[in-house]
Amino acid sequence: MDTHELLALLVRHREQLRQWLDEDQYRHFLAMTERLREVGDDPERAGMAVMAIVRALWPVPDEAGVLAELLHADHRSIVTATTVPTPEAVLAALEELYAAPAAGEPDRTEAEPADPIAADPVAADPVAAVIAAARRRLLTAPSRAAAPAGSPAAGDGPADVIVLADPEDGPRSPEFQFDPDTGQPRDIVVRINRILLADRDPWGAADWWLGRNSWLGGPPASLLGRVPDDRLADAALALVEEGGR
Repeated sequence: MDTHELLALLVRHREQLRQWLDEDQYRHFLAMTERLREVGDDPERAGMAVMAIVRALWPVPDEAGVLAELLHADHRSIVTATTVPTPEAVLAALEELYAAPAAGEPDRTEAEPADPIAADPVAADPVAAVIAAARRRLLTAPSRAAAPAGSPAAGDGPADVIVLADPEDGPRSPEFQFDPDTGQPRDIVVRINRILLADRDPWGAADWWLGRNSWLGGPPASLLGRVPDDRLADAALALVEEGGR
């Protein structure tokens, strides 16, 4: 099963899922979907996570169409043929699923203004759409204009500081990376950005820093100065060693 297509399907039907599942069932469904964040690059673990999601959909009625068909699929083939999703796609889908209005609540996503990322023709593709949503979320974090290469605020190497391409404001560097007193990159941030290969995958590195982290109990960026630097570095190393990056 193509996990990206499954995530796109769940996001498209998020309002119906909120109607078909009661509060406890929907929370269980979200918890099972969260498991996709822990699969690394292991297709078997991804398959088991998808199977848990399918089982969480058991209250979905038969008239639910393609979602109901998942309940009657060959469960063995689901586990063995599942593709590994990208972390960006999983987080973007979860963001949409968590924000889905409960029955009777207005959908707050309907009247959003035009978005230069979503307006890109490639966003019509379900996978591109969830990735675009993840990038929009990352660009809402406090940031500053990226420093010129070779300047102290840019670090000593290309992987030292995350630089994100904002379609409206140009290259931006998330603010958490910098010491508030000196304005220079924090040593632990530089250390971890190098582990995460921030020059090759700045969006993935930013997502690691700003997204929820079950191993640490919160977004790593929010824990700077609150937990030991080595613990943050160990969390990044664990992700790399598992093949999740």
